[in-house]
Amino acid sequence: MMLFPHLSFVVEVIGACLLLVMILYAVQLNRRLALLKADKAHLQKLITSFNQSTERAEASVSKLRAGTLEASELLQGSISQAKQLSDDLAFMIDRAGGVADRLEGSIGAGRGDRTNRTFGPGANDQGTSVTGMTGLRPANRGRDMSDSGRKKAALLRALDGIR
Repeated sequence: MMLFPHLSFVVEVIGACLLLVMILYAVQLNRRLALLKADKAHLQKLITSFNQSTERAEASVSKLRAGTLEASELLQGSISQAKQLSDDLAFMIDRAGGVADRLEGSIGAGRGDRTNRTFGPGANDQGTSVTGMTGLRPANRGRDMSDSGRKKAALLRALDGIR
């Protein structure tokens, strides 16, 4: 060993330098691991919060579905009731038309001498028809009356005749 007395010193200095580099690298690695652990804790809190939000959203969706189903049932009930009322009204209108026709017939039969009265622009001063239309029907004013319009006019005339 005497040949290179300084060789052992050089090897020890190189070893010390490598150890120093290794210690600095270990410190830096320790800091990075600490940051990673802190981020892991933060990420865990974020995942927990996300899971809770997902559970609340699922519960809200199920409540929304239940509310939609309930509203749908109520709406269907209202539609059924409206359909039934519509059918009842149509039946009542048909029956009222028949009653109005019978009332008009009985009023015309009861008047005897006034059966040829015409109301409207086609009638003269004596109440007889100028246009040739007779009975208790209003004169046609250049337009066709619907069935319900005729029934309504007949009912109004019958009520006017009662007064």
